[in-house]
Amino acid sequence: MLWSTSVLSTLSSDTEPSVVIAFDSAKYLFNVGENTTRSYLQSRQTWRKTRGIFLTSISTQRTSGLPGLLMTFADAGRSQVRVTGPSGLLHLIASMRRYTYRENLDVTPSEVPLVPDDPPVYKDENITVFAMPINPTLEESQDEDALYCKDEHSNVLKRKRDVSPERPAKRGSNNQPAGTTVEPDPSMPIDGLMERSDFDPTSLKGDRAQEWRRHIVKLMFPATQVPQSTGNSDKSQKGKRKGKENAIKPSPDEPPNTKYVQQPPGLKRPLPVPDRSLVGSSDQRLRPTLAYAIQGPRVRGKFDAQKAEALGLKHGPLRAVLARGQTVIVKVDDGHGNLIDREIKPSDCIGEGILPGIVLLLDTPTLAHIPGLLAGFSDGGPFAKYRKLKSEDYVVRVMHHLCGDGVLEDERYRAFMNEFGPDVHHLVAARRYLPDPVTFTSAAYSQLRLNQLDADIFPIPKFTTSAEMSLEGVVGLPAGTTAMQAGLSVSVHPPRTPVQDENTRKLDLFHPAVCSDSLVKLPDPILSSFSRARAVVQSFASNPEADKIPGKDVLVCTLGTGSAIPSKFRNVSATLIHIPKYGYLLLDAGEGTWGQLVRKYGRDPSSSSNVWHMLRELKCIFISHIHGDHHIGLAKLLAMRQCLDPPSREPLYLITNHTVFQYLRDYDGLETLGLQAGSNNPVVWIPADAIHWLKSSPSEGSNRNGSRSWYTTAHADLCASLGLRSLQTVDVEHRTLCHGLIIKHTDDWSIVYSGDTVPVHRLVQAGQNATLLIHEATMADDEADKARAKMHSTVGQATDIGKKMNAYSTLLTHFSARYPTMPQSMLTHYEPGEPIVALAFDHANVRIGDMWKMQAYMPAIEQSFTELDDDDDATAQVAEVDIT
Repeated sequence: MLWSTSVLSTLSSDTEPSVVIAFDSAKYLFNVGENTTRSYLQSRQTWRKTRGIFLTSISTQRTSGLPGLLMTFADAGRSQVRVTGPSGLLHLIASMRRYTYRENLDVTPSEVPLVPDDPPVYKDENITVFAMPINPTLEESQDEDALYCKDEHSNVLKRKRDVSPERPAKRGSNNQPAGTTVEPDPSMPIDGLMERSDFDPTSLKGDRAQEWRRHIVKLMFPATQVPQSTGNSDKSQKGKRKGKENAIKPSPDEPPNTKYVQQPPGLKRPLPVPDRSLVGSSDQRLRPTLAYAIQGPRVRGKFDAQKAEALGLKHGPLRAVLARGQTVIVKVDDGHGNLIDREIKPSDCIGEGILPGIVLLLDTPTLAHIPGLLAGFSDGGPFAKYRKLKSEDYVVRVMHHLCGDGVLEDERYRAFMNEFGPDVHHLVAARRYLPDPVTFTSAAYSQLRLNQLDADIFPIPKFTTSAEMSLEGVVGLPAGTTAMQAGLSVSVHPPRTPVQDENTRKLDLFHPAVCSDSLVKLPDPILSSFSRARAVVQSFASNPEADKIPGKDVLVCTLGTGSAIPSKFRNVSATLIHIPKYGYLLLDAGEGTWGQLVRKYGRDPSSSSNVWHMLRELKCIFISHIHGDHHIGLAKLLAMRQCLDPPSREPLYLITNHTVFQYLRDYDGLETLGLQAGSNNPVVWIPADAIHWLKSSPSEGSNRNGSRSWYTTAHADLCASLGLRSLQTVDVEHRTLCHGLIIKHTDDWSIVYSGDTVPVHRLVQAGQNATLLIHEATMADDEADKARAKMHSTVGQATDIGKKMNAYSTLLTHFSARYPTMPQSMLTHYEPGEPIVALAFDHANVRIGDMWKMQAYMPAIEQSFTELDDDDDATAQVAEVDIT
């Protein structure tokens, strides 16, 4: 039976390490960091046949891509997937309840307790998976400064804030005080509690809280069978974590049902805060991780037909019995004409079998985790058996090492690696020892081509092709140590050395071109179209009216311009506004926004404009609504902001509705995001409806006693920090509560952001005479009915809104994945005085005063995309999904 392990993504600016174990019949994914779905599309690997997902920790590093991937699975028609991870997994999935909700998908979560256990956490006909918790040593963490978070901007360590071992049952944000609650009657069923008007889930504790989380997961995915025992259960329940492995599958003749199930009232209430005894330390860096041992099948030896014939075993069913490992008896001549019974054992005519191969995956984020890892592999530890150099039961083939800062350099860790013999392949993911090439090379190559059209508007993404340090320079590493690069695969059976996937190299046109000494060679038709476009721009460049545009130097950076699901050329929604001398404002934050920002600004600590500087100057994030393509990247962004040191003197203001904020508050129980009072790098929430454009002031109607609202001051401080005259929301029409945003500056310019919506007149009213309208244009004009059914706008409808608004320019974005490169052509002839209409592209940087250039460049841009080879495999995977 052939099987292998391959690196889907590695540690880079775009991605975190994800590993795929592949058989002909099934695949198994280990860790789901941001951009996992997009990595599948770029690499031409397929998510089809994925049967299980395994997580080494519950954190934005390891799980940010989980909600997007689960929705992709469901919308592509997959019927079931099992998710295994540390304690806290149920809380993680339950926190997604308001936006990850699919009736047709069986998501079976299985939590691994903090206490080591012997039974496998997963088993099927291909693999048996064992898990071992790696608990950090607190004493060592203090000695080794593991209580610190490294700020990659300043290259210093930041002390994490002290948190009491037990947090209150009901948390407040940094805007609201915490309350007190009383735990309900434990004899009352969860179903009954949900319907009570006074039911407060935050009052639940221990097993009762876990029961509530299991109930929520079942409601999110009605096909789900959630194991009743959890990682915090008593010893009498050991070994009962395995859930249902064979769910009922829908008929292949029926289309997948992806409609949303009506949500019971209880789902809208906050989750109980996870107990520290359940998930470990409140410091994310000191949380336990999981090590996994993946055991493959035993491969039988080859049947020797000649020996069988010599022993008297003829062709027939007895040979099959022998091949299954059973002894058979045949009648043979004793040489004297008499028939006697002869016992034939499998070893008599079947060659020696091959021992099951073992793949180990070890997540060691800090020096404090090393003692726990070593103890687990020491005598008496649950993984001690894998250190035997000559085992009669299995053989270790591959070890994946996910190493935090300083781990690989630690003498204890290197000695541990050398205990596994010379034939083991060690694949290492450690930031200092990995280059940082662009992951999504298709989009980068397109950007490189357009860079020849306009280098300012289409800058080349930041990347490095060499590591800070070489693995060869680390003394004492085993001979089989290799950097864990995307596309690297190792055949476990038959055992072979690591090889780089040829598709990865073949599809990468960006790095060979950008690293050459000359410009990328473009076909003559593209060069001609570029020349014509530049000539048009040059003819208008001397127009003195261009300098009179209010806010002409405000920069619009379109980080993600797709919708619903990422594609090779477009990530999901995110638009960054840079107001010179004031700071940054982010409009929506789909999955992968952090990676897009790092590719734009880079990590270079010597640069005064690196991503850490941008993060420090980010004053506001606006999230329009709860749909995942608009906010899944927010938690990662806030988690990274917690690493700023010294802490930002200014808070980050978050404008969004209560549903989005509740998700963040629930997730904050697993990883600090800055939402709670006293947080470093704090986040201040401003409810979207509190600053509605029809209210005369943010406090209108918000307090019954008429007192000044806490967010009135926050709103005023935010406006002052960005030099704004006003910042208001407007309710638009979508399939869920959604807001647009009206930004008006004291310098007499304004930006209107539509969010997701059908054409609505109140957006026109609220944004009248805008300098720039950023409007969604999900569908082409010939799909107006489909756009209306999904509550989106077409290209033509969005353009009409701009005209009715009398907007100086309109930037169209949020294009359906049906149009991976260019949406419906916008090649209309521009006449002076007409509204400017431009299309958004990932990583484009356009000043408001230069928006007209984008319109002039449209024919050339379309020509460039036309010449790019289409990827049938990636297109086919996207076509599987019920995309917006």
